[in-house]
Amino acid sequence: MKFPARRSSSRSPAALVSLTATVSVSVAIFFTLYSLIPVTRADAPGLSSVFVGTMMAFVMGVQVFTPALVRRLSLRYVLTGSALLLAAGALVTGMAAATPTLLIGAVATGAGFGVLIVAGAQGVALLVPPTKLGRALGTYGLFTMAASALGSPAGVQLALTFSSPVFGICAFAAGIIAAGLSFGIPAGVGRTPSGPSVDNVDNSGESGESTTNAQASSGTERKPRTRPSLVANAPWLVLSLLLAAVVVLSHGLSSLPVLASAYGRAAVVVFAVQAGNALGRGIGGELEAKVEAGGAATTGAVLLAAGGVVGVLVGGSAAVIASGLLIGLGVGIVQTVTLHVAMRRLDSGPASVVWNLSVDGGLWVGGILWGVALTAGLLTAGVLAVSAAAIIIGAGVTAQLRRRA
Repeated sequence: MKFPARRSSSRSPAALVSLTATVSVSVAIFFTLYSLIPVTRADAPGLSSVFVGTMMAFVMGVQVFTPALVRRLSLRYVLTGSALLLAAGALVTGMAAATPTLLIGAVATGAGFGVLIVAGAQGVALLVPPTKLGRALGTYGLFTMAASALGSPAGVQLALTFSSPVFGICAFAAGIIAAGLSFGIPAGVGRTPSGPSVDNVDNSGESGESTTNAQASSGTERKPRTRPSLVANAPWLVLSLLLAAVVVLSHGLSSLPVLASAYGRAAVVVFAVQAGNALGRGIGGELEAKVEAGGAATTGAVLLAAGGVVGVLVGGSAAVIASGLLIGLGVGIVQTVTLHVAMRRLDSGPASVVWNLSVDGGLWVGGILWGVALTAGLLTAGVLAVSAAAIIIGAGVTAQLRRRA
């Protein structure tokens, strides 16, 4: 059976706009929560570590199931359901007065965002021709993180100016809007009757067709396409760079704002990190087209490491803001480049899973690590160590990608 109408409508620009808008609002809510607890409860860094650790554990725990959910329910309905769950989690977190309630909010927020963020990246590959995927991923990252750059510091400031419950109510309303925006995506995108997914991208980066379409066009019976081995084909060194980069990003979103609060600049630093990240996501797609993936990855690693060093070794309000901007810019470049590399090696669903697991693994590790580092007085040493690791891994990634070019 063919699905020509579904595949044709899935290439509509309006569908990609709806996808981007849904994810943009949701990312803004999530990253507000990621920064909110460390900033509003700076007197209890252990609690912020528990909250962020719990939230990120559920973000990662659900991601592996997302491609199967998309195949069964469609991209639209997976985005709708996950946005609603994220909204409920934000409301509970904002209203929470006790630790158990706070952790319930962390679970709901993490589970909703984990599904949504994988479905979003997979959706770009479903909605865009493979030849345009690199730049499309950069543009998608630019807009989603730009929304976060505006929404996340605004959410933190809202909670600081009024109260966490006021933020929770506003975040819940925004989540409902995000769920509604997903209805601009055609209902059948991503859904298959059974068997393999209808991903646009295979492990070589060429456009793919479903087994049923291939059979119909050839008139002969063929065996289903063998999926590439995740363990054998995943770009593990590239994903390691992404993990290290996001641990530094976590510093920019949690412990760096704590340092900036001494100057009354916590929300400004969160904005600088998010704005830099949005710009980096957009630059990453263009930079890769000009200097290849290896050169772009190295550029990102150097920028984020420089930002990490400036923030902990140079004092003053301007230094922490510049640190946040450099961290965001470097990590954004690394994110776009590594996602495109993953999608050239694997189908879009598995690629989105392993990429997002690396991102969220970095946020999880960082959320715990930086809370502990602040408590133990080891923040400077920790930031310098992770920044150095990013530089070393980035050099290895560049060498590996050039050998394979």
